[in-house]
Amino acid sequence: MRLKIAAKIGLGFGILTIAVIVNAWITSRTLERSRNINETIMNVYTPSQEFISELYTKISDSRMLIKSWVSIDHISDTPDKLKLKALHSTDYKAVMDTLKQLSMQWDSVHFRDALYHIDSVIVDSLFPQHQYIMEQLNSLEKYDDTFIVFEVTPMTEEGGDVMVLTHRVLAQIEKLKLAQEDIVEQGRQEMISTFNRFQNWIFFMGLILVVGAIVIGVLTINSLVVPINHTKNILLSMGRGVLPKDKLTEGSDELGLMAKALNNLVKGLTNIFNFSVDIGKGNFNSNFDPLSEEDVLGHSLLDMRNELKKASEEETRRKDEDEQRNWAAQGVAKFSDILRTNTNELSELSYSIISNLVKYTNSNQGGIYIINDNDKDNPFIEMMASYAYDRRKFITRRIEIGEGLVGRCYQEKEKIYLTDIPHDYMKITSGLGEDSPRALLIVPLVYNDVIYGLVEIASFEPYPAHVIEFIERIGESIAATISSSKSQIQTALLLEQSQQQAEEMSSQEEEMRQNMEELRATQEQSARREEELQLEVEELKRRLKELTQS
Repeated sequence: MRLKIAAKIGLGFGILTIAVIVNAWITSRTLERSRNINETIMNVYTPSQEFISELYTKISDSRMLIKSWVSIDHISDTPDKLKLKALHSTDYKAVMDTLKQLSMQWDSVHFRDALYHIDSVIVDSLFPQHQYIMEQLNSLEKYDDTFIVFEVTPMTEEGGDVMVLTHRVLAQIEKLKLAQEDIVEQGRQEMISTFNRFQNWIFFMGLILVVGAIVIGVLTINSLVVPINHTKNILLSMGRGVLPKDKLTEGSDELGLMAKALNNLVKGLTNIFNFSVDIGKGNFNSNFDPLSEEDVLGHSLLDMRNELKKASEEETRRKDEDEQRNWAAQGVAKFSDILRTNTNELSELSYSIISNLVKYTNSNQGGIYIINDNDKDNPFIEMMASYAYDRRKFITRRIEIGEGLVGRCYQEKEKIYLTDIPHDYMKITSGLGEDSPRALLIVPLVYNDVIYGLVEIASFEPYPAHVIEFIERIGESIAATISSSKSQIQTALLLEQSQQQAEEMSSQEEEMRQNMEELRATQEQSARREEELQLEVEELKRRLKELTQS
């Protein structure tokens, strides 16, 4: 079986991709291994070497310092003695604790056991002997006792004196140190060997990738260039508007499928040419079959034919829209004039609005409602005017908030348009009888988010969208006019009340002035009477005095 073009390219790139992935995996593994070795050397074995060397130094110093302790030195606390005490109490423990933590990461259990053995010998044997010497020679008098001086180097449990044991411990530490150095050196050698192998592998894989890419490229080019060039020449000719006369050889691979598709395209272009000629002649009923559901050009030609068929209909629709816009503009102007008059009398304004609205919208009847908020705590909806069949209807109707469709429209602040009206809602009565309307429209009159009233109209015919939009459009102007009219009426009422109150205050002021004058006269009369009474009292006192003296 011959491979498809995608299979050929996919196979070639697949081989290269696998080679790249293998190379990347090996490279990653090599670098990861080298990184682990380097981190182990830097973080474990190199610090271990340093602390083992420090341990060796500490034990070597202890050998020197214990010799200094047993020398003929009568000073109780020399620097060497203090240094030996510090080595026993803190220095040795710090070094050994660090080494034990590092030993948990050593690969060899044997070396870790060796470290713990060295620690055991030092702690259990060597340092106790040092402590024994330090306790025996703990005063100046002890240094004068020859027996004590020569008995301070007792034998250890392992045999030999303190110096021999110290030499043995240092030898074990030195051995452990050399072992750590060997491990570090082995790790470095392994890293060098790994990088050398890695360098050879990179060179080998690079050579394979280059050769493989060249081979795959040559095979792919040879299998694709010739048929592609042939197809290219045909497409260039078609790009100049020349349709080939001969069919291309079709096959099973992608190039063969391309030839088949190109043949179909030539056939489709021929059909398009014939169809275009028919359209140019005005034959809009000419049949044409697109090449497929995705044939953009074919479907575009069909759309063009359909659009040409709809051109006259579109022109008619455009004229209707122009007429509707003109109708709405004239209606706005008409009602603007109406709203500029009769603003002093709300009932006459309401009748003028509803009568003209019913006539202008070809409705059968209508009514306008005003929000009566004279009692702020108990507002209600009041029908202000109604109109039906060129006659003014005098209907007094009070609707509570939320009652019926009008009350619901007030609460929701949204228009209500019904074409399925309950039979008992309303009847349209004429000389021919009465019947239920086919359409009912209730529009709230809103201005500054406040409802000032509602318009309700009904008709035997449904209302077109532009009529509903027109009523909503003039609704705000009507609401603004009603608001202004109510404000003027309220202002006039307040002015009348204020004038009446002014007259009452003036009358009260005159009455009060008269009362003040009467009060003043009464006060003067009372003063004179009081003066007369005072004179009479004095006269009585005088007579009483005369009678008493006589």
